[in-house]
Amino acid sequence: MQKAAGNAIGFLGRSSSQFTLIIGVVYWYYHHPKMHLKFSKCGWEDTAGSKWVDCNQEWASNFGMASLPFMTPLIVGLVGIFMYRPMLLQVHGFPKNFLQYSLFLIFQGLFANFGFCGKLGVLNGWFSVFVGILALFGQVLGLETDRMLKLKGHKMIDCVPEDTDVSRSLSEDRIKDYYPWTVMSTVFCPILGGIGIYESYQVKKLKKRSDLEGARQASQNAAKWGLWAIMIGMVLIGSLTIIGVTNGRVAPQPVDADDGDDGDYGYGGDDGDDGDDGDDGDDGDGDDDADDTTARRLRYRLRV
Repeated sequence: MQKAAGNAIGFLGRSSSQFTLIIGVVYWYYHHPKMHLKFSKCGWEDTAGSKWVDCNQEWASNFGMASLPFMTPLIVGLVGIFMYRPMLLQVHGFPKNFLQYSLFLIFQGLFANFGFCGKLGVLNGWFSVFVGILALFGQVLGLETDRMLKLKGHKMIDCVPEDTDVSRSLSEDRIKDYYPWTVMSTVFCPILGGIGIYESYQVKKLKKRSDLEGARQASQNAAKWGLWAIMIGMVLIGSLTIIGVTNGRVAPQPVDADDGDDGDYGYGGDDGDDGDDGDDGDDGDGDDDADDTTARRLRYRLRV
């Protein structure tokens, strides 16, 4: 029961990191670096308002250390995903317990979600902080994930757990080909899923040859590539969906028709009934009487 609860918290943490990565991709799409490198326009003398050493300042801003804040969700999201299932990137000894994982999740929410992609970042930020608080309770209750248990006896972490009993781990019945898993993964990422299907086929082929050690290795590879395909596919599909929905397709705010004096504070017209224009309504400010007097004087002069 404790192991299942620990794995559930770990799954929620990985989900928050995966959505952090989606936020990073979307944010990078709207703030992608501009690959504009000048050469012929760069001189050797200072010009008005700029120095000659700053000719490619735009490139430095896009690809130098100044660009790191824009890539914070991408970097933190990748670290969070690899931390939970470090398949190709081996993460040494972190997190060993839920206290360390809690600190990472709270850091992820505060610095890699809040401030990025508006409401999406706020929602996932609070979700990440919430899972971080759950991880604190997990530490108090002594919960651990499968990976935390493996860290106690292994330095290098693998995605597929290894059985310490060699005779059992090499038994033919215990070696799975993960064929349905890899077939489903092609829906998310056909290339990586195809590699997984190939490894699944190798499992069956090696088992027929009684090469159980090779079949076991192929089984691990099939599971890894299938998981890679699903995770990368979910990130791409989620990012493209958000970009497609928000990129120029958000309904504009309705604009009220200007009916004259509707609180526009002088930016629209005026209906003349409020006494602020003084000459186009019967507002009692004496302008109409002055106009009548001027007209009578003009008619008198014409008669004379």
